Amino acid sequence: MKFRLRLPLLHCAVLCAAGSFSLPALSADGAMDDLLRVLRDRGAISASEYEVLKDSAAADRERASQAVSEATKDTVKVKTGKSGLKLSSSDGDFKFQLGGRAMIDAAYYDKDSTRLGNGAELRRARLFAKGTVYHDWFYKAQIDFAGNSTSLKDFYLGYSGFDSAKVKVGNFKEPFSLEELTSSKYITFMERGLPNTFSPGRNTGLAVSTRGDKWGAAAGYFFEGIKNDSSPKSQGWGATGRVHFAPLAEKERVVHLGAAVSYRGSDGDNEIRFRERPESHVTSTRLVNTGTISGYDNQTLYGLEAATVYGPFSLQGEYMQASVDVSGAGPDPDFSGWYVYGSYFLTGEHRPYKAGSGTFGRVKPASVVGQGGSGAWEIAARYSSIDLEDSGYTGGEEDNITLGVNWYATPNVRFMANYIHASTAPSSPDAFPGTGDEDVNIFQVRSQIDF
Repeated sequence: MKFRLRLPLLHCAVLCAAGSFSLPALSADGAMDDLLRVLRDRGAISASEYEVLKDSAAADRERASQAVSEATKDTVKVKTGKSGLKLSSSDGDFKFQLGGRAMIDAAYYDKDSTRLGNGAELRRARLFAKGTVYHDWFYKAQIDFAGNSTSLKDFYLGYSGFDSAKVKVGNFKEPFSLEELTSSKYITFMERGLPNTFSPGRNTGLAVSTRGDKWGAAAGYFFEGIKNDSSPKSQGWGATGRVHFAPLAEKERVVHLGAAVSYRGSDGDNEIRFRERPESHVTSTRLVNTGTISGYDNQTLYGLEAATVYGPFSLQGEYMQASVDVSGAGPDPDFSGWYVYGSYFLTGEHRPYKAGSGTFGRVKPASVVGQGGSGAWEIAARYSSIDLEDSGYTGGEEDNITLGVNWYATPNVRFMANYIHASTAPSSPDAFPGTGDEDVNIFQVRSQIDF
């Protein structure tokens, strides 16, 4: 008790004594313990005083550590940059991100006989919020404000607490098609290829996915999704699965292979149709269109995909087929489509591949405009084809050649220019109205920013 009352005086004595001796270099960790030991060994303090002071210094360190822990345990970390606004707790259990994208398009149509309509549009104007709760629960909500309307895109909740699997429930893209699953922010051309009409897209359901270093698999059960307009083809309910494997998955060298299948049943209206724009969204006209197919009972969708990246060069292609069962109302048609395209970065960048999800991500220019750089330049060419003619159904055939130039000013700002030559050739004079022999030249551009 006597020593406790004298501790302030002893601390002063320690400091004074420290100034009276030439001391050896002290370690950064435990400097007070080293100092006390030196003073004891040189007789500046007694052995008993040394023990008391050492215990006092240890208690001071413990109290300081607790104070720092209490002060920081509820700290919120804030980060801004190319991925939008991010907030996270210091322990990483809670994360929140706010971001969005805006894409403005303009198109000119050198029409043949079908009026397409020149113009401009706000192609996408989206905001999203996503994050994690208690580390293993994740969520996302995404809304699009383009087209003078509001539409719900992603809206889901998931759990990732298993070893290598995730479970997700809500409205999101079904696991089908490499090009469909790659975000519109990162696709090479302004619009996805003609076969995209066969992709189920977003629907409401439950899916399970798992992945490894060079592979991934996902499967789910879906109902018809949240409809944002009255025109989409009927999808009913469906069970969809996709697997992909990348035997080569290096930073600048990739080989990707994938396959998907989806079985879909009627939702009760017994009608379905397939149609597609000419890889340009400013027009609402479809050059190929099956019209309403009555007696629809079910369909099976098949998809094969392949891609490779070798430095600045990449090659990608897909084949899709829809086999439709019309329940004896007539012969069962098989519709199909495919595309293949190549791209090359004149400035040496590459398309970044995500082996776990089997998709492509954000291109990062080697030099950024605004920081003394010139950005990244990419050229690309695509051939795509779709056949909606089979078993007496005359939706038409279309073949497109697309040439593209992309300028990535920064990782978040991109400007795109596409030239498309679209040609159609229905095999029947009874083709659906609006289809016919067409040769259309399309010039379109896009300004894009995401955050």
